[in-house]
Amino acid sequence: MDEIKFNKFLKAAQIDERVCYDWELAKPYEDILSIIYSDVKKFSYYTLDGRFEDILTKLATNPKYQLENYEYFLKNIKSELEKLKTDNIMILPLNFVKDFDKDLILGENIRIFFPSKYDKQSLKLSENKILIKQQQIKRKIIPNYDDNFSKYFEKIIGARFDKAHILLAKDRNFFNYPILTIVINNIDFKVEMESGRIAEAVYTFSRMIDFKTKREIFYRGILDSDLLSPARTYGVYYNPYRKETLSDGFYGYSFRFNFSEYLDISTDYFKENIETFYDLIQTFIKSCFLDLAKYSAEDIKIINKWKCSISMFNSAYEFASIEKFDASVLFLCSILETMILKNKSKEKQKLLLPLIKEFFKNSKSIEDLEKIENTIKTIYKCRNDIMHEGLGYEYKFTSSRRFNDYQGFYRGMRPFEYGGTFNSYEDRMIIIHAFKIVIDVLISDSTLNKIKNIIN
Repeated sequence: MDEIKFNKFLKAAQIDERVCYDWELAKPYEDILSIIYSDVKKFSYYTLDGRFEDILTKLATNPKYQLENYEYFLKNIKSELEKLKTDNIMILPLNFVKDFDKDLILGENIRIFFPSKYDKQSLKLSENKILIKQQQIKRKIIPNYDDNFSKYFEKIIGARFDKAHILLAKDRNFFNYPILTIVINNIDFKVEMESGRIAEAVYTFSRMIDFKTKREIFYRGILDSDLLSPARTYGVYYNPYRKETLSDGFYGYSFRFNFSEYLDISTDYFKENIETFYDLIQTFIKSCFLDLAKYSAEDIKIINKWKCSISMFNSAYEFASIEKFDASVLFLCSILETMILKNKSKEKQKLLLPLIKEFFKNSKSIEDLEKIENTIKTIYKCRNDIMHEGLGYEYKFTSSRRFNDYQGFYRGMRPFEYGGTFNSYEDRMIIIHAFKIVIDVLISDSTLNKIKNIIN
């Protein structure tokens, strides 16, 4: 920051505070404001709404800062922003996850609430698709509503939980399946910004853990006729006006529509690996709320590559679930390049193979390493065919599904489980193995330890 220009900005603010928030008046100081905003966005907690403008105006118009440097000014902005931190609770339905017999406490900030802890009437309302008025919902469901979930919600937020509002105004299927709750102490603005990534990570890690399991014969998964409809929203609630007693209304609730509603996983296997899931999601959440000024550019790049690769895996999975395997191959190759290659290069496959072997040398047998090498070579050949000729795995299909096919596909169904369009068993197994290789790269101990060593 140019201290001379910065002090000119402060003097201008003393004369007319609107230079802090009126972009027409602030044009002469646009470069100064740009630096301030850029530095603030490096904080682990921040907001860029009117509350930040109020803080900026309050500090810039205070005469005492005329004698101080920019670093001191920025430190005080951070102190003021910290006062805005509050407990946020993210509530995310785990659609089609069933057979939970009790609530699960994964850790201090993450829990899963079993749907039977709500009342059965709400499930019937969704199942029978009955449209009723708000007064009826309140009369039939809400009186003496006293389950573990609402108690926990009210303890965290300090506001009464209004299930009727969610069912009537937001999503009538919200409580059909277990609810994952994540408590994050931060500014609501920042939590809302990161909530989409966190929701996606929850589903992605669940799918990764589940992918290697074998399903029992005649498994129908989300095609089971007894299943209820899925929720299509998740919520972030917070109460910046928390008092000693519970508030009667909501404060600062937020709903988003940014996650695939189909989570087609084995509940038993999920519960068996719940510690792994918790470790993964905790690590991811921490990576979303870092004070970036404390980290090197290289460390930030490593973290961002991992987070972006997790998102790409989810895209690969969802494309495969609707049998768009060529798109999946492109994403899987991109993930391997992102996570394994250190430098940009045109001969990516040639550089990737020895690095992949190096990555797995302590955890895989020689036979496994040879299989991995064969899979990498095969999917890269497919990748090149797709990129340069437009002919990938889908071109080999003997037939394609029509719009009126008796069994459609849904984004998020477990891939390779319900369909059978491959005319080659070998092609099918190559793509499945490619998925498993990528999962091993993304959530292996070596990768997680590397991320944890940076963020902890």
